[in-house]
Amino acid sequence: MAESSSELGTGFSLPWTPELRRLAERASGPWALATRAAPYLLVVLAQTVVGLDLDLPVLRPALALATFVGLPTLALYRRATLPGDTRLAQAAYAFGFSILALLLGGLLLNTALPRLGVAHPLAPLPLAITWLVLDVAVLRWRRALPLAPAGWAGTTARAVREARFATAPTLAVVSLLCSVAGAIRLNNGAGGAVAVAAVVAGAGSLLALLLGRTRSTGRDAACLALVSAGLLLATSLRGWGITGHDIQAEFLAFRLTDGAQQWQLDALPSAYNACLSVTILPTVLAQATGLSGEIVFEVLLQLVFAVVPVLTYLLSRRFVSRRLALVATILTIAFPTFATDMPYLVRQEMAFFFLALVLLAATEPGHRGWYDRVLVVALGLGVVLSHYSTTYVLLMALGAGLVGLALVGVVRRRRGRGPYDGALVLLHPGVVVALVALTLVWAGPVTHTGGHASEVLQETVDAITGQGVDGPSSSDTSYWILSGDQTTPRDRMDLFVDATLDARRAEIPQDQRVFTHLVAAELRPALAETPSSPIGDLARIAAAALMQVFLLLGLLRVLRRGLGRSRMGAASGREAACLAWGSMAALGAIVVVPNLSVDYGVLRAFQQTLLVVAPIAALGLVVALRPVTAWRPRLALVLLGLVPVGMYLALTGVVPAFTGDQPQRMALANAGTYYDRFFSTDAETRGLHWLAEVDHADTTNARVIGSRNVNVRLLGLSDNRAPVSDRLYPTMLSKDAYVFIDAQVLDQGESTIFYTGDLLTYRYPLGALDHRMDLVYDAPQARVYR
Repeated sequence: MAESSSELGTGFSLPWTPELRRLAERASGPWALATRAAPYLLVVLAQTVVGLDLDLPVLRPALALATFVGLPTLALYRRATLPGDTRLAQAAYAFGFSILALLLGGLLLNTALPRLGVAHPLAPLPLAITWLVLDVAVLRWRRALPLAPAGWAGTTARAVREARFATAPTLAVVSLLCSVAGAIRLNNGAGGAVAVAAVVAGAGSLLALLLGRTRSTGRDAACLALVSAGLLLATSLRGWGITGHDIQAEFLAFRLTDGAQQWQLDALPSAYNACLSVTILPTVLAQATGLSGEIVFEVLLQLVFAVVPVLTYLLSRRFVSRRLALVATILTIAFPTFATDMPYLVRQEMAFFFLALVLLAATEPGHRGWYDRVLVVALGLGVVLSHYSTTYVLLMALGAGLVGLALVGVVRRRRGRGPYDGALVLLHPGVVVALVALTLVWAGPVTHTGGHASEVLQETVDAITGQGVDGPSSSDTSYWILSGDQTTPRDRMDLFVDATLDARRAEIPQDQRVFTHLVAAELRPALAETPSSPIGDLARIAAAALMQVFLLLGLLRVLRRGLGRSRMGAASGREAACLAWGSMAALGAIVVVPNLSVDYGVLRAFQQTLLVVAPIAALGLVVALRPVTAWRPRLALVLLGLVPVGMYLALTGVVPAFTGDQPQRMALANAGTYYDRFFSTDAETRGLHWLAEVDHADTTNARVIGSRNVNVRLLGLSDNRAPVSDRLYPTMLSKDAYVFIDAQVLDQGESTIFYTGDLLTYRYPLGALDHRMDLVYDAPQARVYR
């Protein structure tokens, strides 16, 4: 072998062999020039398609996603010095920063370009030019490190040829496909058998992972992502338009931003408009890809959130075994809020995505000082820009965690162990101060949305000191073992009626009231009975109780064995344990303080807390199975798989789907409270379109009255022109307004309100309304009175 060497323009000195000589000769010719130029030509071609706003189905979305998200993610993964104990963690950080770039890049364009005379800063052309510059920059950055490993094409082809239909990934793929097919079938009026089969296939995939012997982080992550995506899409794809609760207002904020191709705070006087996760982020994606906003909200952003369980698995894997990390992740996605409500809370989905990355970065092995802290603050900025409530709950947890850390220090000093010697990351005072400062700046001088948080804080202080208004907690607190609130639905309904009577006296003149002489149907309406079944109720209550028991046992185990000696003591274990206790303290405050349980939502807060404490809950399951382990180790191993998967089936709605007489999940059946409230029929949609075209020049009073969800859809259809009000309850109706009656009232004679954190369904006096107002629009599932 010759001893000479040659620099081949790659940054590496290689031995000069005949093979390398031929490679060098090939690399110096036209082939090398074409190879080096090809990526730049592809980027220019892609951004030209975007910038000219060409309507090229499939091709344009693929090119846009590849250059706006794919290429930056690949470049950061291959060329940046990202932390990560696994390649999958490094890829997660790269993907997270690519999404954050869409947020910050869009915000920068939206702020700078109008000052330069560009009226539409989020239009395709400015976006294409900006990301063309970014793509070229990442292509030229650290070119010595290739974007693709040597021989990747051959390796990929060989893996495809040698692929086997392993049980877990096969069932995960089946679950995803059946979830999409099941939603489409239900939208067309078919049964829910395919949708239910999707959840069962997902459970089979998870059970195969838990009981199988294959130890592959990549396979685990892929299966978890596929099963999670199936659960989310099964809910988000229901209905041919935007269906759900909060997502209606989120989509309105997006439509105003997307329509103007510019984010404007004064376009919608609502805190929703201050969440860049539902304004700038989906606008950038929609304008770049040419896809409709519905696809962006119902598909693309759901797929981003499907990464969160993978991040939970990677985080848990640092503190517990692989099997327990899987248990922790299954408990997270089994929690009802994940599949039932999160697809309707896009701003919170994106905040959870960044929060999961924050937790992953904060627990990286091999602490690197300020590098890790800056990484945490940068990802924490994504949380702040995405959702205010998630940020506030995080800050509550950090504050409580700092208190816990101080107590640990006191105990250590009393025991003569010296001060805490761990390197803090997320609980570092500088990091906490930085996150608080970012929150105050964003909620204060930038968006002016901090008023509600100040009100909630004052109400909380008043409630703790006994000076607040004595009101009920959210009904969700009834699921908690230590819950003390005994307010019945009847009590809540009576409180609501009293509140409407107060508003009626203050806001509606007597001669404008539709119902002048109130009777029992208006003052004490009959409440709809919630169908139930012994089996379904028992499965749901048992699963909720078990999850709490596991968590408590896990917390006690960590506390009893010592923060430094338990499995949680690895790496940043002491800090992670204090953060877990801080998160539980924040959750406890939300459960105990009535106004917090109503304003922030107990179940959503617990879903957020699970991102931190899921591995501890998995440890609690091990503690619970300890007697079985001592008696029959093999049986304990089987139960370790069957228990979380059984909870997954019970909480995701499979048991109610089989019994048929319990409230159904809308993802699995054309039935249930959510279906009655949120699913919009074609007739109802046509009625909304008709009403949206009515002249709304007179805004002295609310000209359109309807249920809350109808009103948000109507605002979107009328481009935010329609003055609407959530005053459908009979005591609040006024003669100078249009009254929209939706399908729930017409089909079932019932309507649903959301009050003190609870859904209350009551009998609506439609017959009395017929005698008091004129019918101006009539359809099978939509009526308008005047």
